[in-house]
Amino acid sequence: MLNRVPTYRWVVVLATVTVVPARLWGSVLFTDVTQQIGIVHVQTTPDRITEIPGTSFFTGGAAAGDFDGDGHVDLVFTRLNDSDILYRNLGNGTFEMRTTSAGFAAATLTNGVVSGDLDNDGDLDLYMTAAGDARNYLYLNDGRGFFTDVGIDAIATLATGRLRMGQGASFGDYDNDGFLDLVTSDWGNTADNSQSRLLRNLGPQNAGSFEDLTASSGINVYRNERTFRFSPRFVDLDRDGNLDLTFAADFQTSQLFWNNGDGTFADGTIAAGLGTDRNGMGSTFGDYDGDGDLDWFITNITEPPGIVTPFGGWNRLYRNEGDRTFTDVTQQAQVRDSSWSWGTTFFDFDNDGDLDLIATNGFNGAGWRDDRTVLWQNNNGVFTDVSDAMGINDRQQGRGLIHVDFDEDGDLDVVVVNHLAAPVVYRNDGGNDNHFLRVQTQGTVSNRDGIGAWITVTPDRNSPERTMVWEVDGGSSFLSQNERVAHFGLGPDIVSVDELTIRWSSGIEQTLHNVAADQTIVVIESAPTLAADFNHDGVVDGHDLVVWQSQYDAPIGSVSGNTVADANGDGKVDGVDFLTWQHELGSSSTRTLTVPEPSALLWLIPLSLLGYSALRS
Repeated sequence: MLNRVPTYRWVVVLATVTVVPARLWGSVLFTDVTQQIGIVHVQTTPDRITEIPGTSFFTGGAAAGDFDGDGHVDLVFTRLNDSDILYRNLGNGTFEMRTTSAGFAAATLTNGVVSGDLDNDGDLDLYMTAAGDARNYLYLNDGRGFFTDVGIDAIATLATGRLRMGQGASFGDYDNDGFLDLVTSDWGNTADNSQSRLLRNLGPQNAGSFEDLTASSGINVYRNERTFRFSPRFVDLDRDGNLDLTFAADFQTSQLFWNNGDGTFADGTIAAGLGTDRNGMGSTFGDYDGDGDLDWFITNITEPPGIVTPFGGWNRLYRNEGDRTFTDVTQQAQVRDSSWSWGTTFFDFDNDGDLDLIATNGFNGAGWRDDRTVLWQNNNGVFTDVSDAMGINDRQQGRGLIHVDFDEDGDLDVVVVNHLAAPVVYRNDGGNDNHFLRVQTQGTVSNRDGIGAWITVTPDRNSPERTMVWEVDGGSSFLSQNERVAHFGLGPDIVSVDELTIRWSSGIEQTLHNVAADQTIVVIESAPTLAADFNHDGVVDGHDLVVWQSQYDAPIGSVSGNTVADANGDGKVDGVDFLTWQHELGSSSTRTLTVPEPSALLWLIPLSLLGYSALRS
């Protein structure tokens, strides 16, 4: 845990969002609005990849985040042998393209992309892997959406002089020191030359500085002589407060590493009942069955009828049993087949209170010609393909996929990154016919983004078993990253949430009560004020008793600073203050504490005070 204790505030910022008038409840249609909102690029073209290995066909990522600090979620796309693109959200449902004005080089071989506030300075930095290059890219943000490459000498670039086939990456604070660490993946390298690395963040004193702890942490354990890792993710699957590490990987090499809490990991794949997927590519986590833990879905390759290939297999949905074991429920959940699938995400597209699922498709080889993206609707843990009915009909070679509420109307839109083609942006029309609640996290003791925070929503305290959970993550699915906002669909009747609890990676817990639906709230990590922390070190212990003793019963003003030990603020240091010390003895502002929501301490402030332009209404 941390030994740094900042000054705490209890601040919850509420931002209303416009709700589109309902048509019919449950009537959702996804509309392709790519061109009309200003997304106009092509992922890559054949002449751009003439000297890149043939495996370049599995490229194309995107990330969503507010990169310029104006309160609107922007989009970043990687591209092979061309400029990466920042699309700035103008706040009116459209975007403007930025490349060199965002600081990106004219032509790189970038592939996977994730964002996170590496130096806790309040803006989102970027990390991009490369395919067919000898380095990755780490960009630091100036706060206005201009990115500076930290240079090839930075450890995070993995510039070993050897080519890599970089895939996904993920941010997460695996050692709970308040700074975002990084895990990368790559495809096809031998184990002794793997570019799949665990990099520990050394802090903001030297922004962008990391140390490579791959070997000492124990994640350099593989299931093949080569590493075929596509999609890494830091995620706390056993709810012990430490982020575990997963890899969705090709050729039956997917893995789960349990975090031992001491900086090391242990491979728990087989014992947990995992690793049976034949060709894992995309990866997503969510509580699809509503039992309070995170389940794992991995996209794979399904052979067409009558065709036998070395790539045979199907998707996997692993249900988390809560005891470090998982059960394969793919067939009973009816999500086995979706052709040659890549990016995927759990998301509640109809805001009915359970998580639906979507996966891209594309290879265009024999037997897999022109397959479409697949959208499944969750019906009590069994999924139904509703792609055609909901307007999901693209048949390009889909790769990355993210969910994001780009038009800020309270339902989740979808972005599909297509290889050799333009992306597709599907606007969700009608998902906000049901109520919703959106939660943004801002850490103070924890990392600034709140990655790793566990959010529990209890709509009705009289039915405490009916909860929804979400973990704020630092990298999602194949090459891509969803927006970081936790989105909860509430259904047609819930207009207020009785209780919302956030457990931060620091161990601090905050609980809010009676939170109105149909809005976005920004919650800043806060700890209770310890009245008996007389020496302000964040812990109530014997040192505070010494301070109390030195000031006990002394006339006010006779001892310098002798009101410090006046715990109850009555103007004197006496036995009542001692009783307060005794009551709080052993308390710490970085321990697990449940913070009630006294209305006198809860206030609203304009979003502009946190770098936003204005309240959205």
